[in-house]
Amino acid sequence: MTPAGTAVRDGAASVDLSGRVIVPGLIDAHVHLELDPELRTPAEQLAVPLSERRAAMARRARRMLAAGITTTRDCGGGLQLEHALRREIEDGERPGPRILCCGQPITTPGGHCHFWGGEVATGEEIDAKVAAQIEAGSDWVKVMATGGVFTPGTRARDTQFDEAALARVVRAAAVGGRSVAAHCHGTEGIANAVRAGVRTIEHASFAGPDGFGTALDGDLMREMSDREVWVSPTVNAGWGRRVTDEAGRPTDFHRRLSRCLRTQREHGIRFIASTDAGIPGVAHHDLVEGLKAFAVFADLHPVEVLQAATSESARALGLEAETGRIAPGLSADFLVLEGDPLEDLSFLEDPEWVVSRGVWLDRAARRVMAGEAP
Repeated sequence: MTPAGTAVRDGAASVDLSGRVIVPGLIDAHVHLELDPELRTPAEQLAVPLSERRAAMARRARRMLAAGITTTRDCGGGLQLEHALRREIEDGERPGPRILCCGQPITTPGGHCHFWGGEVATGEEIDAKVAAQIEAGSDWVKVMATGGVFTPGTRARDTQFDEAALARVVRAAAVGGRSVAAHCHGTEGIANAVRAGVRTIEHASFAGPDGFGTALDGDLMREMSDREVWVSPTVNAGWGRRVTDEAGRPTDFHRRLSRCLRTQREHGIRFIASTDAGIPGVAHHDLVEGLKAFAVFADLHPVEVLQAATSESARALGLEAETGRIAPGLSADFLVLEGDPLEDLSFLEDPEWVVSRGVWLDRAARRVMAGEAP
């Protein structure tokens, strides 16, 4: 379906969008389609029957596309269910965004997200596990350079792999032509991952003994900028609810994480938009709320936020020749808006049209896709 008034001129469709603003389709560079944001523990997630997981993943993908997210990178699951969903979307069997898959995250025995089957203890096991992800059709390789919040028994600030082990992950991935995304909270883990040659740093929260954003390292940030590493800070809608306390005062979380992001920006680090959707309380279709929080925490202008969610993400993910911009020869992934998001990011919340790989979706069609209408 295309807008009323569509005409054919010189063999091509011509659409009158006078008074509208067109922006590239949005990209969320870090989600977990397998995870249900209503469940709070790995045990609860793993208890969901496979048939229900598959159906829920398809619903999440539909809602993401309905919200204007035309591309996403799935940063980890246990059974390659996201790979099957990607194939169904590409074959036109289901609606959804373009999906890049990471497969099973590489982690240490008992390490962060070990329940997804990516545990390794030796160099040979690293090579084999990376090769298995590539054989399964993963577009990227994910490695857990530090512990995390979601996995019992691990701490976000603690280093899991040293630089040599991470470099081996990078080399094994390169054999298959894949780049590496590294989950990093602790400052030492960030340094190891950067020097090992990963392409994107997930979270980059510079965590120390006193919490997130308490172990900032300006020299390391300059090195990250010089090495042209992208930071995927996973700022989501939940951050927007933690700006001020009940008395209207800035929260400690806001002070620490704002300083962390703004210091990275001052050192020239390149950001890409991401939410970590699927973790408790973070819905997959809520990217725009995350973008608004990103602007607040990192003190970004709307144009910088929009670039992080479009052209810059496409470059970081290796998709710049396919999407992320509106240009001849690229995929027709764009949003038709009734107001200018460079003035107010809220105009991204309800596009008049979402166009994904040339398919036009109006509001009525998207309400059906999102399960909000029969």
